[in-house]
Amino acid sequence: MTFETRFRHAVQLGLVLVPTSVSSGFVHLMPQPWHSLPSLDAGLERAAQAEYELGVQAWNLRQAEQGLELFLRSAQKGYEVGEYCFRYGMYHEFPPSDMQQAFRWYKRGARMNHKGSTTMLGKLHLAAGQRDQAMHVLQRTAVPNRAFRTEGHGGQRGDSLAQWFLGELFLQSAKLRDAVKWWKLSAENGDIDAMMRLSQIFKDGAVGIPQEPMLSRHWLFAAAAHGHKDALDHVNWAATLRPRAEQKWIDLMEEYGWI
Repeated sequence: MTFETRFRHAVQLGLVLVPTSVSSGFVHLMPQPWHSLPSLDAGLERAAQAEYELGVQAWNLRQAEQGLELFLRSAQKGYEVGEYCFRYGMYHEFPPSDMQQAFRWYKRGARMNHKGSTTMLGKLHLAAGQRDQAMHVLQRTAVPNRAFRTEGHGGQRGDSLAQWFLGELFLQSAKLRDAVKWWKLSAENGDIDAMMRLSQIFKDGAVGIPQEPMLSRHWLFAAAAHGHKDALDHVNWAATLRPRAEQKWIDLMEEYGWI
């Protein structure tokens, strides 16, 4: 490195005083303000964020290995480390799957309170028949945060996928009222499978759940308007007289070009 280059670097870091004006041979010297100095951490954060965003693009284009490499480079700079664990867990669920490794990476992400990792860890416990562990893990992200209550990691409304899996867990335990409670939270968060579950259970009824045709139709149209294929197949498009709420769903689907 030449002397001139070293000098410029020293000036940038505020280690060298630079003249600001010259008058009558007297030089006024002032250090650079601290807040104007370049930040190495800020540069690393920008680079890590760029790598992370490129990783997301590659992942969405089904270029999983390229995406993982970019996620790793970003995580090594300390950016979205939990997201890297989450994606690596998902990668091990791809065929040929390695559930042991998927568990391992989801657990890593869950220890960082990463929402996606925690929910997927609960899902694997549920799939393995480990209901107590699934309940414990899923509630961490399913329970919405309230004012003065922030023990969950699913955000203000809770994680819709975790809420869906909790509904399935209670369904397996024949606790349908609890299942409906969690499916409702999930559906209100936009989960279309939960919408269809509600439509089906209110249509048929069950122990402790009365038949409610209007509620069933409401959730059927909601699921259809969000693109659920089975819901679209079950809507009676030939009907001429509809409640105003259903007509609004129909108008919305016409705008999307689905009908």
